[in-house]
Amino acid sequence: MKKILVPTDFSECAEHAAEVAANLAKRTGARLYMLHIMDIPVYDRNDSFQSFSDAAEGIFWMKLVKKRYKELFARPFMKGVNAVEVIQYDGVYSTIAKQAAEHDIDLIVMGSHGDSGAHELFIGSNTEKVVRIAECPVLTVKNRHQDFDLKNIIFASNFYGEAKENFAKLFNFIKLFDAHVHLVKVITPDHFESTEQTNKLVADFRAEWRIDNCTVHVINESTVHAGIGYATGVVNADAIAMETHGRTGISRFFYGSQTESVVNHAEIPVLSVKIKEYKGDLGPFSRIGS
Repeated sequence: MKKILVPTDFSECAEHAAEVAANLAKRTGARLYMLHIMDIPVYDRNDSFQSFSDAAEGIFWMKLVKKRYKELFARPFMKGVNAVEVIQYDGVYSTIAKQAAEHDIDLIVMGSHGDSGAHELFIGSNTEKVVRIAECPVLTVKNRHQDFDLKNIIFASNFYGEAKENFAKLFNFIKLFDAHVHLVKVITPDHFESTEQTNKLVADFRAEWRIDNCTVHVINESTVHAGIGYATGVVNADAIAMETHGRTGISRFFYGSQTESVVNHAEIPVLSVKIKEYKGDLGPFSRIGS
């Protein structure tokens, strides 16, 4: 992990994400790219067809942003961290994904309010959209973690071919903490699977990735995110890791997104990675990582 992107609106929620990212940077030696997206009002001139940003207001906002960056970089948790400021002026979630691709970012760390009802820049939909479209892993943070040290991590999956193809990025993150991994599979009423089949899938997955420090949990629940929520409480998990198909348009309308539901409702950090299209057998649980 060499480059971590941290979108910030300088809110308390965004600062929680920055603190976690700083902790990760100290563990890995990664560089932090602190991204702020400015929204400067645009006015139409009466004597021209061209539009322009009011210069005085633009200068005011730029000075304010520079001041906020200075204050953020002066936080105790930023001491000794290699961090740079990045300012952009485009749409929020599209800019984050674009910056991640252009800078070859290894991880995005974002703050989120989930469904709390607060009204700040990275509330709900923006964070969820980044989770959906970013090609690199996204770590979503809601609360402060002064000492970000993960002991128990849930990896929720269907454990079919798509999981085997895309687990590497998640596994590398998990290894940073030498955490105990809880392999969670949720069986829902509309996606039945025999015990024998489930046991074989998980056993093959463990063997392929040589995961020794782990526990297997097969949970029956009405929905996948409810099952993951139940597992989180049972094992006292510090974080949840899972895949997302990054579905958009009509496909997302019909299938929904389990990952986005977990991101929206879980109080602990959620690490997600967009999976590549898999051509092999996805099995009856192909929607679990959607």
